[in-house]
Amino acid sequence: MTIPAYRSDGHSGKGGALARVNKRIRLRQQDLARASDLTDELKVSPVVGRVLAARGFSPGEDLKNYIAPTLKNGLPDPSRLKNLKEAAKAIAECHRAGGKIAICCDFDVDGLSGGSVVHDFFNAAGIKSKVFVPDRFADGYGLNEKTVQEIATSGFALLLTIDFGTTNVKELTIAKELGLKTIVVDHHHMSGEPPPADIFINPHQKGCGFANGIACAAGLAWYLVLALTKEFGDRGIDAKDYLELACLGTICDMVPLIGVNRVIAKRGLESLTVSKRPGLRALRNVIGIKGAVGCSDVSFGIGPRLNAAGRIVHGELVVELLTTRDSIRADKLARDLNELNAERQTIEGIVKERAIEQVEREIESSAQRGEGNELSGLVAWHEEFHTGVIGIVAQRLVEHFYRPAAVMGMDSPGIWKGSVRGMRGFSVVEALASVKEHLIKFGGHEGAGGFSVHEDNVLAFKAAFVAECAKRLEKIEKEPFVDVDTEANLEECTPLLVKQLEGLAPFGMGNPAPVVLLKGLTVKESRVLKDAHLKVLLTDGKRFITGLMWRQTSHPALQVGNKVMIACKPDINNYGGNQELQATLLAVEGE
Repeated sequence: MTIPAYRSDGHSGKGGALARVNKRIRLRQQDLARASDLTDELKVSPVVGRVLAARGFSPGEDLKNYIAPTLKNGLPDPSRLKNLKEAAKAIAECHRAGGKIAICCDFDVDGLSGGSVVHDFFNAAGIKSKVFVPDRFADGYGLNEKTVQEIATSGFALLLTIDFGTTNVKELTIAKELGLKTIVVDHHHMSGEPPPADIFINPHQKGCGFANGIACAAGLAWYLVLALTKEFGDRGIDAKDYLELACLGTICDMVPLIGVNRVIAKRGLESLTVSKRPGLRALRNVIGIKGAVGCSDVSFGIGPRLNAAGRIVHGELVVELLTTRDSIRADKLARDLNELNAERQTIEGIVKERAIEQVEREIESSAQRGEGNELSGLVAWHEEFHTGVIGIVAQRLVEHFYRPAAVMGMDSPGIWKGSVRGMRGFSVVEALASVKEHLIKFGGHEGAGGFSVHEDNVLAFKAAFVAECAKRLEKIEKEPFVDVDTEANLEECTPLLVKQLEGLAPFGMGNPAPVVLLKGLTVKESRVLKDAHLKVLLTDGKRFITGLMWRQTSHPALQVGNKVMIACKPDINNYGGNQELQATLLAVEGE
């Protein structure tokens, strides 16, 4: 079922050009017979049975492994990860020879948590190591020559990269020339031959395909620790103790939460809930997480605070926080990251508003030229755009206009740094590869990417990027939609249903939170919260449910008195000690 989209009144800034694009509702194909079988087997609400059937599940082992994944049955064999055993042996040989190991990791959550996994294991095993995180502003993404020189002159014997290295041919060549042994652990797509590392671990390399290529860097780092525990023998170190760190990158790096990632995320969250690690305890306290830690706590609470360090100051703060044994130091670092995240939110808000205004002005100009009021791709830039938030702002543009977006800030004199986000079915890294003649460098994956471009080529890049977007948009859906798992009614929406649906967690890419369609509701009340979100009260005539639409203050269908259907995620609000059923509204249509 496809229901025509509404468009809201749009952005509230000057110009009032293109309206915000509201999502359509699309119901997955239903299989009521299989849903009944699943309901009986699992002894759950019929709604849960319909959700699982709509997602292709049938009674059997696959369902059992999905509901309750275990390390024994849910993880792919480490021997399938090409060069893993060789990497563990090389690290052991370096340690036995008295050598020091330099760990170079990216400044996002995946790289920082992966680096912390390995560094913390090294500390426990007595292996001498130091973590090097590139400065987002001075060094940019990836391994850089300055760091390689510093590592070589500081007496390190082995250089280990985590979450980059696949494209660092020049820097790895220099490392070899300086006498360093090199190991690359990365998960980014390859566009050519493997890099000149002594040992290369990347599921995308020829002859590997480990876990169908979905593992992130933190997950691969955990597998390295697993191999190292076997290589070093019994030292009282359990690889399971590092799942609570590996799950951070797994959840935050937008990899599909299926297969190996689902196991690491689910078991890691269980460990994170009871963790005695000072840094994780401090983060839970500063965020206010009580009880079991869920995926949303990591995605919207822990993750943004860890990312804030690399976006605003330096990522090494995060490694210290995640590996320190000093509770007092951990508390201070967690408070610092909390303040940095608040600063990041303020900067992001300013840049977002200016970027939206830029796009709206361009749409107005396009309409005045008789070229229509839609763009195939969005490009916004300003020398004052903080390069630490351009990725988030690009994502906000995609959410607002539903078009691929590139946002740039001035990285250094004459050089612009950009970040790109895509839409469903649009490969960012492929699009960037198609316009690489205009770029200094680029990288990324399906949903996100980054690049740098000389100021003389900005306009040429923009034209080429928009043209490439136009070509790719011909083959994909141009309007956003929400996949609805099943239809339900308010009588079926109970606290027990919410609890049973939560049993399908962790949720994320590849395993989204269940979405239900509720029809025949009337809008009784509507108000704006904190000038940022919309709250409504809905009724079927007998029962009521509160609906929340985040980061949107209006919707044409949500006028008091209107009859609507909603695509929503049922939830429980425990504010003030009272349990109240509520729904996160993902799409709304009038009836």
